[in-house]
Amino acid sequence: MAIRLLPFRDYSEHDVVNIYRMDGVKGDFIDLSDGNKQSTDKGDAGVFVKVQNGTLNSAGGNWDPVDVDSNLSNLLGKTDYPHVGRNNYPQASLTVTPVTASGDACIGITLRQTVERDENGENLLYNPLKRDELYGVLPGEAVPVLSRGMISITDLAVAGTASVGDSLVTHQGGRVSGVAHGAHDAGDCVGTVLAKGHRDDVAVVQGTGAASQIVGSNVFGDKAYQSGDYYIVKLNCA
Repeated sequence: MAIRLLPFRDYSEHDVVNIYRMDGVKGDFIDLSDGNKQSTDKGDAGVFVKVQNGTLNSAGGNWDPVDVDSNLSNLLGKTDYPHVGRNNYPQASLTVTPVTASGDACIGITLRQTVERDENGENLLYNPLKRDELYGVLPGEAVPVLSRGMISITDLAVAGTASVGDSLVTHQGGRVSGVAHGAHDAGDCVGTVLAKGHRDDVAVVQGTGAASQIVGSNVFGDKAYQSGDYYIVKLNCA
């Protein structure tokens, strides 16, 4: 699954921004039936994001929080049937996109993955229960973005490694990187590493042994689900 965010978290719903969809089109998001799209920068949960489109309306124009005039995500498939007056897919107008470099104006981290299809190739537009079980939203739907709180993340959300006490700054691919406290302008920092650990799910399941006993890797590039470093982070995207 496309999860960079671990279950442990402590935050207020008042610090969750829920007005943006993830920018992109069909093919940019999670398709669990496609080995190349089981984890993507625009689809994963736990992606650090910045505003891509925050324009409410142009001068003299009107703004609608829901776009019903286009079908950019193209989830409906064929829509040009005869004798059909209107067949569009609504989507949020405002968008976010993964951060790409240090100094980006990060507004927070996505709490859900943006997912198109499940492991059987079924369009999750038609299976809302499965979509909720995957803790996902459809392309075009608003994705909740947490701006402040305490969270736990996998090493997939961090470029390189970080140490306890490091400040976190934005990096490419919707990730953050750790820098020594005070080494960066405070305005560029999006959080602080409170604690760090390492998990080996193979040893947990088998009671003993190393990850090398498992043949093949998961979508994280690890030998077991979410094996590797993990971090508890104090998030503070002002």
